Amino acid sequence: MNPRTITTALLLAAISVPAYASLASDARAFKQNVKAAGKQGGHAVRDAAHAVGRGAKEAGHAVAGATKQGWQATKQAVKGSD
Repeated sequence: MNPRTITTALLLAAISVPAYASLASDARAFKQNVKAAGKQGGHAVRDAAHAVGRGAKEAGHAVAGATKQGWQATKQAVKGSD
């Protein structure tokens, strides 16, 4: 083997190790970014579901209150005022 081939082989071997380390580091960073985005998306969905639930609960309470008032008004009208 001539010295040029040996030098080229050693140079390629020396470059491949940092390149592999950089690729592994990039893969870890990508994984962390995907996990963070997934958590943020999940939290947004949870918050939206809670907001819808709170709205439905308030609407239910409003209907119950109106029904109770209507019932009491009907009862008062049937009985008459004393």
